[in-house]
Amino acid sequence: MAGQRVQTIKPTGQHGLLSKKGELEFGTELVSAADRSIAALLGASPGASTAAAIALEVLETCFPERLTEDAWLPALRRILPTYGIDLKFDAAACRQSRAETARVLGIADV
Repeated sequence: MAGQRVQTIKPTGQHGLLSKKGELEFGTELVSAADRSIAALLGASPGASTAAAIALEVLETCFPERLTEDAWLPALRRILPTYGIDLKFDAAACRQSRAETARVLGIADV
């Protein structure tokens, strides 16, 4: 349902799930087992605006050993050329990404 919001109470303190204190959170959060054998989304179903970021978070959380030049990084960078680049701080990469996006989308002024 559009506009749906979810509130969860996340345990805080040293006692984790046994803690009687918690923090109110909104939105969707990735939760995974310590051994990374399973991961799940807690909260509302993600929309298109967050789905890609959550998918990357799953890869980074559950498969960090696969995110290497010898494994998944080359394919991931073909899909997302700016993966691993902070476009807030790399102005040249930001300009290049915006220009390529504009070209693909047929936008004249970017």
